[in-house]
Amino acid sequence: MPTDHPSDAECLVERLEQATRIHWPALLVEGVALILFGSLALLIPPLITLGISTALGWLFVSAGAGALVFYAWGRTAPGFSSLLFAAVLSVIAGIALLLRPLSSAISLTVILIVFFALSGVAKFCYPLKRSQYLSTYSGWIRASGVIDTILAGLMFVGLPEIAIWAPGLLLGANMVLGGIALIVVAVLERRKPGAK
Repeated sequence: MPTDHPSDAECLVERLEQATRIHWPALLVEGVALILFGSLALLIPPLITLGISTALGWLFVSAGAGALVFYAWGRTAPGFSSLLFAAVLSVIAGIALLLRPLSSAISLTVILIVFFALSGVAKFCYPLKRSQYLSTYSGWIRASGVIDTILAGLMFVGLPEIAIWAPGLLLGANMVLGGIALIVVAVLERRKPGAK
């Protein structure tokens, strides 16, 4: 039964459009920055992959060490032993990533394969027809699901040789495409009335 009141989703979309219209210069700057950094990542994907592995290693070590310090005060808390085990495991995983970044690149690539495969399947299975906002883009979303699935298959077949460059290359491509999308949105919003 139709109502005259806008739904929460319609209100959210309207507010997002207003914010985009007002802040289009920030989107333009962010889009250009993403393209520049993404292009750099595309030029040196092995270095970016090693950087990602190293950054994840430091993240695990620092999170685990912080958790160990925090849990030292809560020895009487319920589940202390399992929390302590998780913190120690985080530190060990971080040290392993830092000591053997090339091996961790393979793990990172496997995680990317799983992510792309699940993303592709989700885009096929999601009921796009139920959403009035997504139904007009269902063809594009399904095509994106096909590309995600193909990428997952190609990466799986190419393991372990592609592990050193695939994460960096995919990150760079994602940044460039995201930057292009932001620039297109900024330019389109700039042309609308009410833009500053």
